[in-house]
Amino acid sequence: MFLFNCRPLMSCMTDVTKSTYLSSSKHNGIVKSSQYFTKVKYQNGAIRNGHLKPWKKNLYSNEGYPDNYTDKSFLEELRKNLHVRKLTLLEAILGAGLITQRLCIVVIFALSFYALNCNLISPLLLLISSTSFSFIIYLLLYENSKAFPLWLIKSACAFVISGYILSPVLKTLTETISTDTIYATATVMMCVHLVFFDYGVSAVIVSTSLSLNAALFGSICLCSRLQTAFHVFVFITIAVQCFAVSPILLSPIKSSITILLLFVTVTFVLCIRVSSLMSGLFILTVLFINLMCPYYFVKWHSFKDNIYGPWDEAIVQDIKIKDFHVD
Repeated sequence: MFLFNCRPLMSCMTDVTKSTYLSSSKHNGIVKSSQYFTKVKYQNGAIRNGHLKPWKKNLYSNEGYPDNYTDKSFLEELRKNLHVRKLTLLEAILGAGLITQRLCIVVIFALSFYALNCNLISPLLLLISSTSFSFIIYLLLYENSKAFPLWLIKSACAFVISGYILSPVLKTLTETISTDTIYATATVMMCVHLVFFDYGVSAVIVSTSLSLNAALFGSICLCSRLQTAFHVFVFITIAVQCFAVSPILLSPIKSSITILLLFVTVTFVLCIRVSSLMSGLFILTVLFINLMCPYYFVKWHSFKDNIYGPWDEAIVQDIKIKDFHVD
């Protein structure tokens, strides 16, 4: 066997490897310093002709930057609470008054059913009183308007005529259902009416059709517990006035302390004639909605912190294209 020294061969292979690594490292930012190789880190931008390329928000133009890199200028466009409106305590109370106003109407409607069911008042007298009250409010609110909204009277008359024709059917529609189930269903439907009612706030939960249909469905459920078909007709007429006509009548005077106090006073007087416990619960509920809730709403509203910046989704604005005439 021939013995020979392998060191020259290994040295030659090492030199070839180093030369190959040097040639490939020129394109990757690797340079030779004395006898060691050091890697240039892209901290402030890619090197182009000895200058640093500035960072941009466009990902495709940031060569040499990591995908999660952000410059100091990225947070310069940060904005907080751009569309937040600060409310005063009076404005919060007036806003809560809309809920109280609708709650009073629901309570008055429930008291009407109680009066008809227990024969505390004549159905004809209750019908005349409720219709006269609605008509007086209608004249007071629209006496100065040029366009007399006759469509409201037409819609109300259509509801009343339909209720009069269907009164015998509604009287026997839910007779086979237990009274407890009827009362529970009506209570749930009135809660749905209060939750989804349009109080003038643009929210996803608002649904005028669902609110109206829930209230009318609860009214129809209660019809079977009345005595005669005329009682049912009067009750349906009051339901139409409370849930279909009143939102349109009261829309011009939504934020009014006078109307709020009027509704609370009338409802409290009617409640105290039925039950002192019910009137006490009603007053506590009104105080909670109109005093405690607005106070904490205004207090906690100062802690609201919405941030807006370049990370938000782009909003496409409407572009108006002018008409171009080509000769």
